[in-house]
Amino acid sequence: MVNIPREYIEIIIGGFMLMVSFLSSFLMVIDLMEKSYLLSILAFSFSLAGLIIGFHGIYGLIISRRRKK
Repeated sequence: MVNIPREYIEIIIGGFMLMVSFLSSFLMVIDLMEKSYLLSILAFSFSLAGLIIGFHGIYGLIISRRRKK
């Protein structure tokens, strides 16, 4: 099994959540997906959660690299 540090996994998950929210919002704007308040709130929630998780991973990566020095 591949041993990937937790910080990299958090960054990948955060980026994935941001991409999902962007794509769902984009599809709603170009009318390929039905617009609704629930989907808009869900897209916003995914965007916010992805941003927070990604920044937490980046912060953890910076802290771990500072400790090595």
